[in-house]
Amino acid sequence: MTVRKSLGALLASSLLLPLAAWAQDTTIRFISQDPGTGWYAYGSAMGEIIDRSEGEYNLTADVLPRGGGMMNPLAVGQGSADLGFATASAALWARDGIGEEFEGRAAENLRALVGGLQATYTTITARRAYVERTGLTTFDDMVNADNPPRFVLKPTGSQVPILADHMFEALGTSLDEMRDRGAINQISTAQIAQMMRDGTADVYIENAPLGQATMQELALTTDLVFAPMSDTVLDHMTAVGVPRITLPDGSYPGMDGDYTSSNTPTILIATTDMDDEIAYQITAALVEARDQLAESFPPLAGWDPESGAQPDQSVLELHPGAARYYRERGWIE
Repeated sequence: MTVRKSLGALLASSLLLPLAAWAQDTTIRFISQDPGTGWYAYGSAMGEIIDRSEGEYNLTADVLPRGGGMMNPLAVGQGSADLGFATASAALWARDGIGEEFEGRAAENLRALVGGLQATYTTITARRAYVERTGLTTFDDMVNADNPPRFVLKPTGSQVPILADHMFEALGTSLDEMRDRGAINQISTAQIAQMMRDGTADVYIENAPLGQATMQELALTTDLVFAPMSDTVLDHMTAVGVPRITLPDGSYPGMDGDYTSSNTPTILIATTDMDDEIAYQITAALVEARDQLAESFPPLAGWDPESGAQPDQSVLELHPGAARYYRERGWIE
């Protein structure tokens, strides 16, 4: 065979190769959380889906076994990771530079790929004995009382203190002012249930997905009342990126009726630096694997990708590549 014929045959055969053979190899650094957490498990499964995704890029997901709700927006925004989980509220605060963790480090380049992955509920639970002794039945009454309860919440570094600060702010006070009144105790999650059981704490402020271990343990071992928040508090939380949600009756032992709460949905974030085609490919792959993910992880069973594309669940502006996919599905304009 002549050289000319050989080149012709090579060219002809190359035209028969699938597009994937010409795809550009690209590694996506995907920050999740420590091993053993839900986000790490989700990230591992999603990483495999991204690895199998089809498109202009041959993607490989490198799932980083570290991070967390407050760290991930900064890691993605500063370029230490390309993709990551975040709570919608923390991502919004990071984008706008709100709060101690993000002040002076605003990540205006953050964008959402997928919204509403997992609902995370803000709950106010009080010992029934405390409620019956004081007659204080609502969060607002407890905060405004001359002798407020002993609130217990996670340490600084969790997003719970930031959420609590916004909740107190809605009622004309702040976390610092409540500390000054001796009403705040911040301790590790492992100690919270015991403090509520032995009566050294009265009210527990939490933000967690349904079935979270501490909430489940507390509900099973302590006679609790779910203290409602007023519209004043709930509307203020919506304004700072924490929209309303309803925790259905029976979600925890002893829960009496539906509980109106605030939601910090888990979202998947990237930045404007991510190529539009990569964002499109990742979004398409994950959305089209929705049923597989929901079957593997019950907390994701409530994920509705169409709802997750809407502003109240994505919270951040959608990445242009993700937005193109959602427009093609007819889910956004």
